[in-house]
Amino acid sequence: MTEDVKSQTTEKLARFIVETKFEQMPSQAVETAKRAMRDCLGVVFTGVVTHEGELITEFVRELGGNPVAAVIGKGFRTSAPLAALANGTMAHAEDFDDWTFATLGHPTVPMLPAILALGEQRKATGKEAIEAYIAGFETQCATVRGVSASHYMRGWHATGTIGTIGAAAAVAKLLKLDVQQTRMALGIAASQACGLRQNFGTMTKPFHAGNAARNGVMAAMLAKRGFTAHPDIMEERFGFFNVYKGNGQGELEQATDGLGENFSILTFGIAFKLYPSCGETHAAIDLVLDLTKKHNISPQDVESIEVAVDELTSGVNLYTDPKRGLEGKFSLEYCMTRALLDGCVSLEHFTDEKVNEPKTQQIIKKMKRRIDPNIPPLGASVTVKLTDGREFSQQADAPKGSPQSPPTNEELVSKYKDCAQLVLPLKDVERSLHLMENLEELKDLTELLEIVIRPK
Repeated sequence: MTEDVKSQTTEKLARFIVETKFEQMPSQAVETAKRAMRDCLGVVFTGVVTHEGELITEFVRELGGNPVAAVIGKGFRTSAPLAALANGTMAHAEDFDDWTFATLGHPTVPMLPAILALGEQRKATGKEAIEAYIAGFETQCATVRGVSASHYMRGWHATGTIGTIGAAAAVAKLLKLDVQQTRMALGIAASQACGLRQNFGTMTKPFHAGNAARNGVMAAMLAKRGFTAHPDIMEERFGFFNVYKGNGQGELEQATDGLGENFSILTFGIAFKLYPSCGETHAAIDLVLDLTKKHNISPQDVESIEVAVDELTSGVNLYTDPKRGLEGKFSLEYCMTRALLDGCVSLEHFTDEKVNEPKTQQIIKKMKRRIDPNIPPLGASVTVKLTDGREFSQQADAPKGSPQSPPTNEELVSKYKDCAQLVLPLKDVERSLHLMENLEELKDLTELLEIVIRPK
């Protein structure tokens, strides 16, 4: 690799962030971004009513801060970094937000809270918010290409690490930083990127998302003030790619290949969750629901259920015998049990009480897991054995809601309404939905935040 290629990587990212305009973005990329932003705002409301949502907002309220940015559903404002922290943590609290392989995790949850916080403070337009989102999304994808999937496999939670870079890029775009300032923002963000997968199934996993949003806001705000960092933070020997890949040198040329010409938001797409649990449980949930409905199977008829998944899916699902609601979100066994018992998997199912019900624990013991290298990532194969000797099997290569099996707009609208009604009166649900559906026409994000800040 030439020194010239090496020295231009961070600069290329910064130039893309600064120079790419809304008018250059494909219309389908804009529509996908709007869907993702609407979906993420919806799931913030689910986090508002959680215990971790209460804890993080009590913490933020205690810290105080210049009241310029709304804490959604809580009726108060704080500083932009702290609002991003609170809203980002709440948005990921139920693990109901979108995901994509392109970012090795959840792309929207670190960015939207950052965009809304700075956007309200600066009275940004909806078009500017979309522009910032796509710039941040593509920067996340480029960063993933630089570190490769080994970053995730080594135990980093990419929503926290890669998401910090994406949030900084999005806010740099909103703040209209120049190329040199944007390089500084990326450099500051790179030293804040963190998050460990071992914390899956605890409150710290959603904190990763909120922390990434806050850190991205701080990085761009500091860069605007003249705070410095290494201008080539992504590519240098002890820079982001080499350190966070952790297995050989970073992929510098791949990182920026096609940047600004091919949009990963279109080529990879975004998956939208239909169940509030880890995305790697969804194919198994789909299959249990399909098999039990198709063959009229009752829980008492089941002798055992075996699920086959790839090694990554099994590894992400840390808990085979969960005891807490949050652990249940990362348990194939529990999620399949809920599908069998209730014929659905919904927000109410992920409580400590539900996980520890005697009937639930009895069914969990009937669940068996094995690794099959022939199953594609995020896919699953399920075999149900009945007490009368019958056996039914079915395989899915991807879950419903994924780009291979996309949800309808009606499904996503229904999801938004269900989530928002937990916090907002119906008229505000409808008004906020209208604004999100027509986001590019919104003249000032404050109009939206004035609605969603208010609890019932």
